[in-house]
Amino acid sequence: MFSSQRRAFRWFLFFAVLLPPAGAFAQQGGIELFSGNTIFESGTRVSLSHIYFSRGSLFSGSEEVGNPLERSTREHRMVLGFDHGVTPKLALSFLLPVVEKESESLGPSGNSQVRGLADAALLGKYRFFSEYWPQSAFHASVIAGLELPTGSTDERDGAGFLPFSMQPGTGSVDGIAGLGLTLSPGRYRFDLHAIYKANNEGDRDFSEGDYLSIGLDFAYRFYHAKYPGPSASAKVSLHWRHEDPDELAGTNLENTGARELRIRGGLVYHPYPEIDLVALVEIPIYGSFKAANGEGQLALDVRTFFGFGFRF
Repeated sequence: MFSSQRRAFRWFLFFAVLLPPAGAFAQQGGIELFSGNTIFESGTRVSLSHIYFSRGSLFSGSEEVGNPLERSTREHRMVLGFDHGVTPKLALSFLLPVVEKESESLGPSGNSQVRGLADAALLGKYRFFSEYWPQSAFHASVIAGLELPTGSTDERDGAGFLPFSMQPGTGSVDGIAGLGLTLSPGRYRFDLHAIYKANNEGDRDFSEGDYLSIGLDFAYRFYHAKYPGPSASAKVSLHWRHEDPDELAGTNLENTGARELRIRGGLVYHPYPEIDLVALVEIPIYGSFKAANGEGQLALDVRTFFGFGFRF
């Protein structure tokens, strides 16, 4: 038993070194979407999550620069999620987001607001390896899917189309691929995931930059009552994201493309085994942003996640 545990831990450490710590935002929303585990045979989860982003700091490279026009953006995203275990090793997920975006500036662009259906995602997860010990387990899964062009791309203000960053959708079918590992010895849990999203050209010849996001999560279950009693875990994570510049008609757009390292902390609570409650807060600790003409890029100030899931 102990030799197999050591093999699983060495495997986990191998990928942890190979894949630098970071976070998975391939499709915002969902609960445990990129973990190494599946929801198992005949299991179904319906979830509703709320994600909030706030960006109000301008960066050029890794240095914060002045923001004389007081540019800022905010986004609220509600995501309805469906996860279903087709077999013990195969799970399918569907995410349907609705967004509200707000942009403010003292410059010519002024203030704008848009809300509507965003791009949905269809994902599959295949658990190709599992090993179990008393009160411990290790799982490894591959993840693949598509982001679908369900969101609008033709929202306008008085001067014409809103910027691409303010559109609810992209108009393109984009590919998602990744790997998830989960090691859970006793009350501890370690998750490692790497997700790559290949963005294709959408409406008006625009393409978001491809990105790689990687995450390393640690959780400790500090409270656990006798089944089916409640349990609670504290979680801390590191997230890395490398994003290529956006393109318009095959040409890189200025002031796009970045690398970010973020830290996340939160709580996971199960009042009953079938119910998931998640609350997370994320802040940046390092960023390098491509900028031109002294403009800078808006960087993340804070991101929050609140999720509710029900399994049956």
